[in-house]
Amino acid sequence: MINTVLGPISEDDLGVTLMHEHILVDLEGINMVKKTYTTDEVVDCVLPYLIDVKNKGCSTIVEATPNGLGRDLEVLKGCAEKSGLNIITCTGAWDGFNVKGKTVPKDIKEKSVDEIASVWIKEFEEGIDETAIKPGFIKMALGDEGEVFPLQEKLLRAAIKTSLDTGFRIQCHVWSKPSVRRTFDILREEKLPFDNFIWVHADVRMDFPLIYEVAKEGMWIEFDGIAGAKSYKKYPPVIKKMSDENIISKLLFGQDSGSFKIKENKEENETQNIRPYATFFDKFVPYCVKEGIDQELIDKVITENSKRVLTLK
Repeated sequence: MINTVLGPISEDDLGVTLMHEHILVDLEGINMVKKTYTTDEVVDCVLPYLIDVKNKGCSTIVEATPNGLGRDLEVLKGCAEKSGLNIITCTGAWDGFNVKGKTVPKDIKEKSVDEIASVWIKEFEEGIDETAIKPGFIKMALGDEGEVFPLQEKLLRAAIKTSLDTGFRIQCHVWSKPSVRRTFDILREEKLPFDNFIWVHADVRMDFPLIYEVAKEGMWIEFDGIAGAKSYKKYPPVIKKMSDENIISKLLFGQDSGSFKIKENKEENETQNIRPYATFFDKFVPYCVKEGIDQELIDKVITENSKRVLTLK
């Protein structure tokens, strides 16, 4: 079974799955202090985009927004109920870009590795915030400034402990090359099977030798810069190489699309720039097919690969 915000579903009910999307995001940590939006406001804003992608054949959205970055279960439930999509939420923490801990809750920052892991494991076992809603994976973000800072390393080691205890995969945003290498070293130090780890934004650098190296060890490779990409030119050659080298079974697709961005003042929330969730189907897939990628291969990635990575080990 796989956890969604409306309860567990069978793996066979996942269908076409986009592995990295957002509905509500708070890059400033505003929501940890005050709420500047209503649930209906966000749902009404995002819903047409969700219905659009469902009409294009998508069944499941993996919503990659952990606590502190804007995770809001009422918003996610409302979107799932009204759109008919399966929506999967996460545990974990996000410290990407250069926000320097602003999106990590204070009580998490102050805990030890073991204490943080116990919080995230409890969400898996008992539900989030005294609800029956359980996460379906662990989300992390770190290392965008060229190194993995002490807080980020602590969070990553807590995520590894959580993964080893629960079987959850870690979906980790990391793209700076030194940080990628340091992250992989930590995985090896902690003896985390690479099959438990999803390299988010592997398409930023498109370093095929490194992609090949870690995919052969079992790591999941996620191409998810699609929503913001100015060109898709770099994708087909690498997808073809992954197929030729028999590592296509480790590829995942997402877009980093959406989302309603929480702003300081309620009035500012009225202007939102949503990246459409249907871009993958409207633009990316047709481009790849035109460049010689088999439609059947893409279909397998967004159904069979997604199903395997979301199924608990």
